[in-house]
Amino acid sequence: MSVIVPLLLGAACAATAGQTPPETDLPASYLLRVERALELCRSDIAAMTPLADAAAARLAGGGKLWVTGQPSMISELSGRAGGFMMIRPLREDPPKPEDVVLYVPEANVAVPSNVQGSQALVIAFGGEDPATDAFPRLSNHANQAGISPTLANAIPGWVFTGEFFAALTRLGKTPVMYESIGLYGGAARIRQFQNGEIAYHDDLAVAPIAPGVLGNRFVDAVAAMLRRIEAEDRPRLEQAGAWAREARGQGKQLFMYSMGHLFPAEIEKTAIGRVFQSAVWNAGFRRHTPPNHSYAPGDLAVHIGYQHPPTLLLQRATSAGARVVYAALYAHRDYPPGTGALWLDPMWDWTDACVTVEGYDIPILPGSGIVNGAMAWEIYRLTCQ
Repeated sequence: MSVIVPLLLGAACAATAGQTPPETDLPASYLLRVERALELCRSDIAAMTPLADAAAARLAGGGKLWVTGQPSMISELSGRAGGFMMIRPLREDPPKPEDVVLYVPEANVAVPSNVQGSQALVIAFGGEDPATDAFPRLSNHANQAGISPTLANAIPGWVFTGEFFAALTRLGKTPVMYESIGLYGGAARIRQFQNGEIAYHDDLAVAPIAPGVLGNRFVDAVAAMLRRIEAEDRPRLEQAGAWAREARGQGKQLFMYSMGHLFPAEIEKTAIGRVFQSAVWNAGFRRHTPPNHSYAPGDLAVHIGYQHPPTLLLQRATSAGARVVYAALYAHRDYPPGTGALWLDPMWDWTDACVTVEGYDIPILPGSGIVNGAMAWEIYRLTCQ
């Protein structure tokens, strides 16, 4: 999918993994590399305008919106706080000519036949496989930024979503967007709009939004989060890396739990998963059963979470003498420094969606997947340092 694959997705902790390639001026910090990918994607916003306009015209005329390809990106772009409620994963049936398909190619996976022969508007993201040359494609800039291509795909995915939303407003349409189910109104909103079967608001009209406004706001917001993590979380990130190197050097267990749409595939199916045991741990959502792992003194458990701290993990692991590093929106008051737990602040807000739209009832476009992915990869980089 990208020539960066041997660097980031090859053998676990290879000599060059996570380090600045000598032939480039890339920063060592993965946070700043992801920021660079955001800025590179910003330069593509003008090229997104005609695609967004064409896609909006199809949807305004009654077409449907689909997503297919990379499974983690299907999850990232559908059913997601701040994203289109109308979007659906494309199944076996071919899309209709009036439809729009967001296609995220997978490495070494052929273009689906129902996409290849489709008369729908198919927009590809990321991969540079010649098989996708028939479609307009928006680069993920993974190679230039030195980041995971599967994580990088989320950047043009969300920037384009913002431009797509704006294009629909220019046609007099205000699409329904998801709100985080971690907010009081999230589940009620899903019921109100029948989980996207009602695609547009009939009592809320956003004034036409000019091209470039929402895409640039998203890049600004997420880049600011990454820079703030770099400035304020750096000592704690370095401590997390030191703990991980110590555990690995002593032959102890390393875990990296995660929750969210890009995850756990971004951990399990990349080089991170060759160093850390990976599993889903949905902290704050009681209907999900967490992994039943055993811990011992010297082990390290990392949790790349969402809104709530992983209380049960903290209880289980620290009581067994293991250490815990967790990224969540607030620290657990019962586990201050010195208790074997280390909190990382991901710097995004409780809403997750981070772009304000004048006249719209909620913010749109989520930053957590990109930011959390950058933090997971930075921990991996420091582990392999």
